[in-house]
Amino acid sequence: MKLLVLLSVFITLTFSTAEAMGESRVILLQKAFVSGEHIFLKDIATIEGTDRAALSGIPIMKTPAGSLGVTLTSEFVAGKIGEHYRKPVIMEGSPSVQVCEKFVAISAKELADLYRNAVLKNSPWKKAGEVVIEDVKVPVGFRVPEKYRHAVQAKFSPREDFLGLTPATLTAGLGASAVSCRVSGKVRVMALVPVARTNLTRGAVIGEADLEMKRLDISTYPPLVWDKKECAGMRLKGSLHAGSPLLRSNIEQPPLISRGDPVFIEARRDGLVVRDLGVALKDGFLEEQIPVKNTSSGKKVFGTVIAASRIEVMF
Repeated sequence: MKLLVLLSVFITLTFSTAEAMGESRVILLQKAFVSGEHIFLKDIATIEGTDRAALSGIPIMKTPAGSLGVTLTSEFVAGKIGEHYRKPVIMEGSPSVQVCEKFVAISAKELADLYRNAVLKNSPWKKAGEVVIEDVKVPVGFRVPEKYRHAVQAKFSPREDFLGLTPATLTAGLGASAVSCRVSGKVRVMALVPVARTNLTRGAVIGEADLEMKRLDISTYPPLVWDKKECAGMRLKGSLHAGSPLLRSNIEQPPLISRGDPVFIEARRDGLVVRDLGVALKDGFLEEQIPVKNTSSGKKVFGTVIAASRIEVMF
């Protein structure tokens, strides 16, 4: 206690003498907000006197990582000043200063723009057509550390397909001081895709004349065919109305042999080949086994498709 009293008297006498000589004055604030990596004297005090410029840049300490606030006493600040400045300084103001990280608000418009830019950058559909982003919802009054003001990043789910409702997280900062908010929007993709020119029945083999290009919102459909060439010569699994796009799940390669087609039945044994005529009772793809009715005997046999209109049976 005696030591503190003596120190107080010494500081008072020193400051009184310095004031009489017209030396610099450091008026400590009660609260200060900083945004840099270091806390400088100019951040936490009002400085008066001829050496104001030299005193302003004195480093007090490194801004604590992930900390929202730290309290510095006037004695601590005076000690830091003494490490860099040898002349007497008059200390006034608050006995301590609470230093907090400086936050700034990002407007709703800027948040929406950040979200839109991130969607356009990450969307796998930007080369397929026009990406339209609507109904963007953002929070009001999102505040971030000032030093990360221009480093806000958008994060999406690894499984995000960027169609329909597309949520994202906007983050700023590192570690414990990081802040984040949720945003979302509705994403549509308008693209030219092939559609049926007329009604097409199940099992129809598609030709280019059956198709025309139409601009559609593809975000409302399952995976579509993008190019006429992809579906020309393919067979429909189900019927298709005029103006409807072609779903990838609704087309397939046509079989080498279709049900009801006449086929050659080939029987091989020891280099001997016997051919007969038959009728396919089922569609058949290459190397698939299908039932066939022998035209001569009327019997049903099973054979393997080896080429168009040809099946092979073993005997």
